[in-house]
Amino acid sequence: MRRNNLRPIRILFAAAAAIGLLTLLGSQLAASAEDQQGANAAPAGGPVDLALGKQAFEGHCSTCHGIDGSGGDGPDLRGIVTLLGTENVENIVRRGVPGTEMPSFAGAEGNEVADVVAYVATLTAVASETVQGDPQHGQALYARLGCSSCHIVDGQGGVIGPELTRVGSMRGAAFLRKQLLTPGAELPHQGVIGGDRGRFTIGLMFKAVTKDGQTIEGIRMTQDTFGIVLKDVNGHFHALANADLASLEKEPGKSFMPSYQSALSSAELDDLVAYLASLKGTK
Repeated sequence: MRRNNLRPIRILFAAAAAIGLLTLLGSQLAASAEDQQGANAAPAGGPVDLALGKQAFEGHCSTCHGIDGSGGDGPDLRGIVTLLGTENVENIVRRGVPGTEMPSFAGAEGNEVADVVAYVATLTAVASETVQGDPQHGQALYARLGCSSCHIVDGQGGVIGPELTRVGSMRGAAFLRKQLLTPGAELPHQGVIGGDRGRFTIGLMFKAVTKDGQTIEGIRMTQDTFGIVLKDVNGHFHALANADLASLEKEPGKSFMPSYQSALSSAELDDLVAYLASLKGTK
C-alpha cells in the first residue's frame, strides 16, 4: 500500500488519540488512591532536567509527535501540559492511551517521565534547531553513499532501515548527526514486552543460533514468550521459536548501518544532516 493512501487513516488516528488523552484523563481523576500510587511507582526526586527530557523526547516520542511536538501520527502536544496539568500528563505517559498506539512507559526510571513532561511543557517556546550545511550537497551525498539501498524516501528505496520521508519532522539535527556517527548507540524505545518492566528497544540487533546450527543475525521486529522475529541484512524476516534455539543474544550498539565518522569530512557531515533535516514529508 502506498504511504499517501494511509493519510485519511492517520488523520483519524491523530484525532482519536487526542480524544483518548481527554478520555483517559477522566478515568485517571476517578481512579482510587491505591491505583494512583501504582501509576506513580517509579521513584522521583530532585529537580527536572530539561536537557535529558529533550533527549528522551527526541529519541522516543518525536517519531509520532514531531520534533517540535506539533503532531504527526500522534496528536499535537503543544499546550497539553497547560491544558491537563503536569501530574495528569505524567500519568498518561506512564499508562499509555488504551486503544491507540501510545504505549505505556511504566518501566521508566527515576525522573525520566517528569523530565520529558517538563520539556513538553516548553515546546510552544522552542525554536527550530539551526542546521548547518547545504541540503542539496547532502542529497548528492545520500545518493553517492547508497543510503537508498536501505532507506525509503518518498516511496523509493530499500526496507532494511527506517523510512526517512519525514525524518526532518521527527528528529532533531543533533539526533541525526549522532545516528550518522554512532548508529546503534542510542535506539528509541516503545512500550514494554509482555510483563517485563523493561522497555522494547526499537532496532535492537540479535544473534540467534538454532539447534541445527544455523546462525541468524538481524534486527528484532517483535518478540513474545514463544519466540522472536528478526529482519536480516537483506530485508528477509525470520520467525524463530524459542524451542528451536540453542542461543539468542542481544547485540547492543551494533547496527547494519555503517558509521560515517571517518568516511565524511565535517562539512560533508553537515550537508548530509541538512538534507535529512529537510525531509519533512506531508502531514
